[in-house]
Formats: sequence, structure tokens, C-alpha cells
Amino acid sequence: MFTWLFTKTPLTFLVQSLWRDEAFSYFLAKKNILEILILSAKDFSPPLYHLILHFWIKIFGGSEIALRSLSIVFFWATIYVVFLFLNDIFKLKLKKSFFYLLLFIINPLLTYYAFEVRMYSLFAFLSTLSFYTLFKKNSTLYILSSILGLYTHYFMIFVIIGQFLFLTINRKKSFSFPLLSFYWPIIAFVPWILLVVFNGNLPGSFWINKPSFQSVFGFLGIIYTGNESSFYVNNFLVNKINTNIFFLTVVLVIILIYGYFYHKKLLKKERLIFQFVLIWGLIIPVTVGVLSFIKPVYFPRYLIFATIGFLFTVIFIIEKLPTLPRILLIIVLFILTVNYQRLEIEYKKKADMRTVLAEIKAIAKENDSVYVSSELDFFTAQYYFEENKVYIWGKSYNEIPNYVGKVLIPKEKIASTLPFYPKKAYVLSPDGQYSIQAMY
Repeated sequence: MFTWLFTKTPLTFLVQSLWRDEAFSYFLAKKNILEILILSAKDFSPPLYHLILHFWIKIFGGSEIALRSLSIVFFWATIYVVFLFLNDIFKLKLKKSFFYLLLFIINPLLTYYAFEVRMYSLFAFLSTLSFYTLFKKNSTLYILSSILGLYTHYFMIFVIIGQFLFLTINRKKSFSFPLLSFYWPIIAFVPWILLVVFNGNLPGSFWINKPSFQSVFGFLGIIYTGNESSFYVNNFLVNKINTNIFFLTVVLVIILIYGYFYHKKLLKKERLIFQFVLIWGLIIPVTVGVLSFIKPVYFPRYLIFATIGFLFTVIFIIEKLPTLPRILLIIVLFILTVNYQRLEIEYKKKADMRTVLAEIKAIAKENDSVYVSSELDFFTAQYYFEENKVYIWGKSYNEIPNYVGKVLIPKEKIASTLPFYPKKAYVLSPDGQYSIQAMY
């Protein structure tokens, strides 16, 4: 039973090896608070998650499960706010609220990042809380969640813009909210922007490409699942994932078409809610997607907040359907979601660097080192080997791009020559193979 749980369900992501981004988070969070702030600014990433992780490590340690547990906490905090939304805003009965919670609990994007040492679960929680508190007109909690959201991920700015759009459309009609509540988060974020500019690390070139036409046609499925298969080598598994995305998109299009024709029949209060979740879950990500054809910024995981809004949109429309089509669409949606989850467990499987580095550690002598041939494996090797005995081999410092966490890679960690025997270098390649080399 335990074997199945930790190999065939999302729990497998809890026990797999750390990958580069997770190991980077660990090493950044180990720094002192001032260093975290300065290094985050140089890395062009907001600091809140790493500051929280810093104290989390002090309390719970730096094991894989301890590190990933922080994201699990934020995942369940998100689920709690989702429940409040279903109960307080959608006014669903308790049993229905718990039933629809399952769509969030099994959502592939939300569950994947619930088990990763990254800021996305925190971002999902804070953005969802900001939407909820906006609609409930709790300006104090809205300002706080929005400020914290900005200090977690830059895409929070799209959240605030979308919320401002909603208020602008409805302010003179039926929805009042103090405009100052939108200004305070931006004002509070200005010091961080100034620190980033002062450090001279505004991003230039980046690794994100323009969206493909394939992603345009499957956009609804991508919002729903966070699918990133277009960034992977095309193979049989990816083809199956894309087929699943196609059918998911068809189902979601059917649901949205019904919502389009039905929305005129909605009561005034219902129409306001529908518009709110539609801006949150569809208008914002579509806008980001369109902008990415001009300046590529769109990446599915960055839209984790929109996945939640899109699920709310789907649930809102499904609830207006007649009983039979509602039941059929829910069943199909659950089947496709679970099937995608099953496929994702395979195609997002992390490389088992833990085992190979444990093997190297077992046979290496005191003065031996690990040389990684790819800078992408540098932090992972440091985590599983000895931090001060890992080097990057075969590249100059200038060849290493900034977006791989270069702020934590000192120039002295670039190895241009092999060590003299009896010292040895375990040269590790990205496929997990290694060779033992030295100069004689």
C-alpha cells in the first residue's frame, strides 16, 4: 500500500530527489536574512518564500520531506480559502462545497507544487486570499495578502491589475471598495523594485520562448493542468499527455460556451460573481498569453493563481447546468483530471541524483571532489554531496546564464583543470553517469 502511495500518486513528488530549483531554494534560505534579501534582488526574485523557508529550516531541518512540507502547509491553506469561497461567495451547501474541493485537491498543477521547495504554493495561497478578501470587502486583509503576494512572485501584479479591472467595471454599479487598497501594495513594493534596480539585475534575455500554436489551441487545458509538455522532448508519453489536454480542452470549451449563453439569465449578484471569477481565471491568463507573443513572460506554473480562478469559473457554470449534463461533465472532468495526474507522475519524474551521489559519497576519499558537467546539477550535487567539494567542469563563468541561480555560484567553483592524483574528481553528467578522473 505504501509503495503504491509513494510511486503512483502525487506523494511520489514528496520523496523523490531534489532538483536544481529546489536545491537552490535550500541554499539561498540557509543564508542570513540580509544575504537573502540582497541575493534575491540580484537573482531578480522576490524574497518572501526564502525568508519563510529560512526559519522553517531552523525549526524542522533541511531534509527533503521537511523542506517540501512547507509547500504542503500553503497548499492546505489555499484549500481552506477555496472552501470559504465556495461556502461564503458561491453559497453552496456544505456537502457540495466539500465535493467541489476535490477538483482543487486533485488538480495536477496545485498538487505538483504542493510537494516542491518553491514559492508557487505560497503564491497560490496569497493570490487566492487576496481575491477572497477583495470580494468580501476586507480591505485590511486584502492589502496584507497583496503586499505579501508581490513579495512572493512578480505575477502578483497581474492579479492586482485584474482585480482593479473588475472594480473599474463595477464600481459605479454594484461593487464598492476603497481604491487606496490597490495603491498601498504597489507603494509597499517600491522599495523592493528600487533594491533590484540598485543591484543592476533587471532581466535581459530569458529562457522562456514565445507560446506555440499548439499551446494556443490547448490553452484552456493548460490553465487547468499547468501542462508544460511543450518544453519536453516529444515522445510517446508526451503525445498521450497532449491527447489528454485535447479532450480536457474540448470539455472545458463546452462548459464555457454554456456559460456564455447562460450568463444573461443570471441574477445581478450571480452575474457579479461570474464576472469576478472569469476575470480571475480566464481574462488575466489570456492577456498574459497574448502579451507573451510580444515579450515572452508566460509560463504555465506562473499562472497557478489563474488555475484556481478557472476552476471556480468551471464550477460556477456547472452548477447552472441541468442535472444530467452536469453529472456527465463532472464525471468526464474527474476521469480526465485523474488520468492527467497519472501521466504527470511519469513525465515529471525527477532524476534520481540522490542515489548516484550517495554512491559517489560512499566510495570517495576525503580529498576527492565532484565535478558536474552541467551547471544545472551544481546545487543538487552540493545538497547530496559536500557543499564545498562540488565544482562546475568544462565551462567558463561567463558561459553560465544568470537564471540558473548564478548568484550562488562563486567564480572559484569553476574547475578548469582536474586534480592531481591521489586526489580524484568524480565527473558527473546530467544523465546520472559519472567517471573518475585525475591528472598524473
